[in-house]
Amino acid sequence: MSLTSLTFLEFCILALIIYFIVPKKIRWIVLLASSVTFLFWNNLSVYTVIQAIIVLLSAYIFGILIDKYHDTRKSKVFCVLGILIIIAQLIYLKYTNLFLVTANHIFNLFNININFGMVTRNSLLGISYYSLIMISYLIDVYRGTCKPQKNILKCALFMSYFPILTSGPFVRYENMEKDLYEGHKLKYDSLCKGLVRILWGVFKILVISQRCGYFVDTVYGDLGTYNGCFTIVAVILYTIQLYTNFSGSIDIIMGISEIIGINLPENFKAPFFSKTITEFWRNWHITLGSWLRDYIFYPLQKSNFIQKLNKKCKNIFGKKFGKKIPLYLSMFIMWTLIGIWHGGAYTFIIASGILQFIYIVLEDLLGPASEKINKKIGINTEAFSYKLYQALRTFLLFSFAMIFFRATSIGNGIQIIKSIFVYNPWVLTDNTTLFTAGLDLYDFRVLIISIIVLFIVDGLSRSGSVREKLFKQNIVFRWTIIYMLIFAILIFGCYGVGYDPAAFIYRQF
Repeated sequence: MSLTSLTFLEFCILALIIYFIVPKKIRWIVLLASSVTFLFWNNLSVYTVIQAIIVLLSAYIFGILIDKYHDTRKSKVFCVLGILIIIAQLIYLKYTNLFLVTANHIFNLFNININFGMVTRNSLLGISYYSLIMISYLIDVYRGTCKPQKNILKCALFMSYFPILTSGPFVRYENMEKDLYEGHKLKYDSLCKGLVRILWGVFKILVISQRCGYFVDTVYGDLGTYNGCFTIVAVILYTIQLYTNFSGSIDIIMGISEIIGINLPENFKAPFFSKTITEFWRNWHITLGSWLRDYIFYPLQKSNFIQKLNKKCKNIFGKKFGKKIPLYLSMFIMWTLIGIWHGGAYTFIIASGILQFIYIVLEDLLGPASEKINKKIGINTEAFSYKLYQALRTFLLFSFAMIFFRATSIGNGIQIIKSIFVYNPWVLTDNTTLFTAGLDLYDFRVLIISIIVLFIVDGLSRSGSVREKLFKQNIVFRWTIIYMLIFAILIFGCYGVGYDPAAFIYRQF
């Protein structure tokens, strides 16, 4: 059930109508029923039901035990056990093939003729999201930042709240507890603002992301014909496709939750205006980065192993450089886990993990030298031109990494990179050849104008909510913009042949 499908629209309307007409005390039950329906509608089987029950019972039972034996050794044991059960199931369902592929490579290195076949696992929609959410729940109960939920049905609602299962954002129990279980009134202001955000998300997906996808699929599907300049355009458009697909789905999710009265954390803040990769990741998939910092990076930095390594490295390499080695090790572990979380393939580990780690380390190491060079040759780093250069550099570095994110294998990723350097002078000879790669001239015009609108809105959002600014305008102007958005979706949205309503890129994670 795609977020932009008619079925999902009907499902949400029905769920919201029931939610707002039943007594406030039982409105959370409507959300639970809607979430369970949505969860199993997408992938219903006895096996997937068991998956969800295992995660739910692990979090529910161990959460209560952690709190019962708070500040004792048993509390820590129960926390570790609960986390290990959830992680074990996640690894079994998502990463079995990654281990089998790795084992095959290792055996081949030693000329051992053992080839493990790949296995098929049916995992429930959103398993990566709700697994990490429930792990953080156990850790927060252990840390004492929240109390365990003793009503198993309410615990199930926190785990399965239906809008976030497709794409996130990652939520914390302490921030969701009140909103989820407290019945909310339907407010006109929340309804209008929520609908506008939903429309903006649908516009991103149907008008921009789908068009980018047609071009990218055509080029990457035939690199022998479409290479050189075609590949360069495809690499750039894939990054925009990924962003509009992911952030568009988040906008729909946030809009639905806003109508209900549930506040979710923002997941994007105009990432393409970032001047460095470090800043980029503060603005891209914010809640995943926050989760990994709080539950992986900071605990690693405080661990006895890293503390001892820190002392040894300072003694060997000096205080200035020595302290960076343990820091980089913790970062490497965190970024590798980010890559692994995105999927059980080495392409994800390279794209979302290793390359991002390398970029950030190089920024840290080369940053001081770069500042000195800029001062020496008199470059004004506050000028618009320099900030534009930084934003373009960051965008291109991220786009390069996303080659492997889109690639079917490491070899395919290398093939895409090689195809960039094939001489294919369509710009110099016949411009019409560009309009044979999945999009015609009309579609390209719509796409370019839509991307410009996207960047304008993202630019405006850097100084505050665009919706808040819109709703402060006069009613004629406000509704003119809203109707323009509606008609843009209806007229320029991609439907019909070739449209895959289930093709949410982040749905697979």
